[in-house]
Parts: sequence; C-alpha cells; structure tokens
Amino acid sequence: MKERANAMYLLLKQGGFWTKEQLGERLGIKNERTVRDVISALSKRVPIISTSDNKGYALAMSEKDLEYVIHTWKEHDSRQQELEERKKPLIKFYEKYKNNC
Repeated sequence: MKERANAMYLLLKQGGFWTKEQLGERLGIKNERTVRDVISALSKRVPIISTSDNKGYALAMSEKDLEYVIHTWKEHDSRQQELEERKKPLIKFYEKYKNNC
C-alpha cells in the first residue's frame, strides 16, 4: 500500500485532477476499490482535493487550491454529520435490545 500511495502522490504532484480510472491505469490497478483505498491512505498524509462537483482527485499544492480545500473540508463535515444522523436509529435499536444478548 505504501508503494502505491507514494506512486499516486507522484502522479498527483504533476497537477490537475485525476479520475479513479486514470489513476488506476497509470498505477496498474484494475480494481476501483483498491484505487479508492490508496486514495484514502494517501489522504491521511497529504491534502487531497475531492469534491462532488469536480470529477477526480487532486493534490492541494498552493494557495490557489484553498477554495477547493475548503469545499472538500465542508463536504467531509457534511458526510460526517449525515453518518451521525444515520447512527441514531441504530443506537436506539441497540439500546432497546442490548440486554437480550
């Protein structure tokens, strides 16, 4: 994984937005899930831009990327809030039946 993440970093460092398909093709990864796993691992170390209105992934490298970074950050916050809302019925169900286990 580390080797693939480093290779992806070098690609993204070239600039521009890259689709999962392009990244997979360049890295020799056929499985889209694996490409997403590598992106996920890399994004824990470097600022990866990925917004719903922009197809692909990019590496934030300069002040000009600040707007994209803010947009990506806000989308992460929104997804996190959505997941928290989806947990509530699960927690309620668990609380109701936890003593029967």
